[in-house]
Amino acid sequence: MRKRRNLHAHLAVVAWLVASGAGADDTHYRSVPIGAHAIALGGAFTGVADDASAAFYNPGGLLLDATTGIAGGLTMNAWDRFELDDALENPDGVADSTATVGRTIPIFIGAMVKFGPENVFKQKKFALALSVVDPIFSRTDDFIQLPSDPIELTTTYTIASNDRATWYGLSFASRINLKHMIGTSLYLSVRRLNQNELGLALGGGTQIATDPARFVGTSSSAKNQRLNFNAFHFALRFGWLYHIKPQLQFGVMFQPPGIPLKQRVNANSQAFINDNRDPSAPATTTVVYRDEELEANLPIPLELRTGLQYWPIEKVMLALDAMFYGPVRSGQRAKSDSSVPIGGLFYDNDTARRAIGNVAIGGDFFITKKVMIETGFFTDFSSAINIPANPDRFYNPQINRYAGTVSIGLDVGGVSLAVGATFLYGKGPATGVFIDRDNLATGYVRTEASSRSVFLHVTGATRAVSSLTDKTAKGIKSYREKKHSEDKEKPSED
Repeated sequence: MRKRRNLHAHLAVVAWLVASGAGADDTHYRSVPIGAHAIALGGAFTGVADDASAAFYNPGGLLLDATTGIAGGLTMNAWDRFELDDALENPDGVADSTATVGRTIPIFIGAMVKFGPENVFKQKKFALALSVVDPIFSRTDDFIQLPSDPIELTTTYTIASNDRATWYGLSFASRINLKHMIGTSLYLSVRRLNQNELGLALGGGTQIATDPARFVGTSSSAKNQRLNFNAFHFALRFGWLYHIKPQLQFGVMFQPPGIPLKQRVNANSQAFINDNRDPSAPATTTVVYRDEELEANLPIPLELRTGLQYWPIEKVMLALDAMFYGPVRSGQRAKSDSSVPIGGLFYDNDTARRAIGNVAIGGDFFITKKVMIETGFFTDFSSAINIPANPDRFYNPQINRYAGTVSIGLDVGGVSLAVGATFLYGKGPATGVFIDRDNLATGYVRTEASSRSVFLHVTGATRAVSSLTDKTAKGIKSYREKKHSEDKEKPSED
């Protein structure tokens, strides 16, 4: 009995290694803030909205005086690791397991222009912006090996999961008066989700003395499951920015549920099951094969954000955001009428998500005119549904994360650049997998999971390029004006 409990406990780790992968996923909506200034503030940006990433956070901010040119950032996953000693165990041995993830991608790029009539403060009435953002990016690759009887035969699982959503957006903003600005962004969401699981499970047996290559009382299975999703949605984001007084600003952003355009999934599975448990009967082999395209459902939930920006003194800016994400009702991610399960042991086919709230607090602190420290704190709670005490299937882990970010900004020759890091930590319940190797059966148990991540980011680089471009253009213009003036002053040869 003790051996079976050990097997339960250690096989439970597999689900954690597979499913609690780093970065954003569709149960975590804000693992890493998006945008140049927003990253440094921990995502407390709805009431600030002072660069081109306002197209995503609050389109009304595109008309702020500080919002000019282009903005972007580079985020690099410096450390994202899941480690556990004695991760897998059975009576025949113990195996350690380590899962690591790495990435280097720009998660936001935006460009904007202002146009139209000007008010008494020379402020344009309209703004137009283009932006590209990756609100979901996660990748997990794991190999787990568990020694089994007979000697030199093993139980192994290889799991590869990639999930990426890229949003392509067009934004428009209008100034109502000196205090009110509104805007809207229309995004086309293109999502690619791939899940691949390859498993080999071998049951114990007895070696025949007269024939060392033959074992009786054995059972084995080999399964390969692949899912390739392609989903297209429209997402509308409406923003309002209210300039209450010189040191106080309030913002609101509302996004209704995404509008599905096309959602399909290619489901492919192959299974080979060999049964030689009865020495008196011949071995049997069962083959199952499936390859079909199905309708899919990867919904985008409702989102509501509110934010404040406050300047208590000249050299300190504080920001606060509160966020609400709507629930998603239960349904099949890959819709199928077949009794054959979709996906592998470590895949949750249920679309159900809880309604959740998150907060973000950030601040800019100007040490000198050239040096600034930016910091923030934010939550990233999981929308995964509650896991029952005795689960009958695999559930996504419910890991609630807490994060902090810090950056140092420099202004050299009018060119701004910030370098910083974001730290995330979280823990919560997860689903474990129990394998009855002798009977080729599986079961699930509830266990605990944790997540640790460190991201490095460079922001302001695109603003630096914009600033240098503006300086170059002004230099060329000044040179031409000077040359033209000199030519006019030259005496005529006549």
